[in-house]
Amino acid sequence: MPEESARITPEDGKLLERFRKNSVPPGYEQPSEDTLAVILRGADSAGHLGWMADEQTYCFASTRASGSLSTRCERLPARHAPHIAAGPHLRGHGIGEEYNYYTALVLDGRGRFSFTGPSKSFGPVHQATVVFPSGRTAALLVYEVLDRQLDDAAEICDDGRAHCFTATATMEDPDSP
Repeated sequence: MPEESARITPEDGKLLERFRKNSVPPGYEQPSEDTLAVILRGADSAGHLGWMADEQTYCFASTRASGSLSTRCERLPARHAPHIAAGPHLRGHGIGEEYNYYTALVLDGRGRFSFTGPSKSFGPVHQATVVFPSGRTAALLVYEVLDRQLDDAAEICDDGRAHCFTATATMEDPDSP
């Protein structure tokens, strides 16, 4: 269940309607409204949503003002670090630049996340936190990365730096060879 600030509100009606018109990836069920977390509320019913299908599966959906939707669900690796990044999620073009939206899941994450170190080619970090029935939390993050200026040294950390990861990292299963 999302924390209060990330719950669906009456103002999210058009965003939710656009999301519901599209299907989720094969093998996954359409999430109930009370499990959807709004990561970013954009203009013209654009935005980013996230949800935990179960304690081992997370999903992101991004809608654009043009009406396009990208949805992706991922299973967590068998043994995972407390923070896992997975991206890029959605390609775009704006203001003469090519960019990707990256998505990240930070298990046991709470608080404000932001870039540390060099980050001139990155957009702001948008986030929502979900709480499992067990009380465990997960922060769902979305941020933009400009293709031509990727900086592999940029990190995203929470305020206390308890959770940090490389902004351009991709999810890897530590159990795989």
